[in-house]
Amino acid sequence: MECQLDNLTIYYETIGAGKPFVTISGIPSDHHIIESWMEPIFQKRPGWQQIYFDLPGTGQTSGEGITTIDEVLDIVCDFIDATIPTQRFTLIGLSAGGYLARGVVARKAELIDGLCLVVPWLSEHEDEELPSPVTLFKDSEAVARLSFDDAERLEGLAVIQNQRVVDWYQNVVIPARQGLNRSMIEKRLYSFDLEALSKPFEKPVLILTGRQDTHVGYRDGWEILEKYPRATFAVLDRAGHALGVEQESLFQALVHEWLDRVETF
Repeated sequence: MECQLDNLTIYYETIGAGKPFVTISGIPSDHHIIESWMEPIFQKRPGWQQIYFDLPGTGQTSGEGITTIDEVLDIVCDFIDATIPTQRFTLIGLSAGGYLARGVVARKAELIDGLCLVVPWLSEHEDEELPSPVTLFKDSEAVARLSFDDAERLEGLAVIQNQRVVDWYQNVVIPARQGLNRSMIEKRLYSFDLEALSKPFEKPVLILTGRQDTHVGYRDGWEILEKYPRATFAVLDRAGHALGVEQESLFQALVHEWLDRVETF
């Protein structure tokens, strides 16, 4: 489906019916990565409407002319207003989508019933703040079926490289990046102070980070914890930036528990 905004057409898909659940994917991949992690959960949880969309510069949404993260946040908020006007919703953000999700909370906290941040990008990093690269398990036969470049990209994404992770990378990640028409985001931080929220967000929150995640690390998640009095914060061992498939069972259990809290809030 397509959502026509003033100057941009957003490609999106919906699955299910019920309470709106808005997902914000990472960059540069389209919505299929977060969809691959969330749909096994929602297959066991009726009563929700999952909304997946391609951010500007990914998948089937153009990013031409967009140069700041402020502009992307404006587009995300306009998309939410256009697709579920005035409705309450629950929100999840993956990687850079976590940074955008926090921006949405800053603008729409009164409409949001719960927030989940998965391996969230939260700020600019110095290299020494991130975990050192490591591979904890590697199925060499499975990885050998990837091209050299894809094997290198997987090495930086996942510390568990078993058959299941390799299949996910081939079937989900590679296609999710093929539609990319990359926007040139020159300013990756908001022009406003995201930390200066007027008050803490007191709805159920889940923050999931990977202990071996060399993309965004895990320390910044702890730093923002006081902004979310109802937050569970977890650092998962044996997890890099592909946490949702590397630690699939634990990821699903924690998200189910968070959704239980959202439903009973």
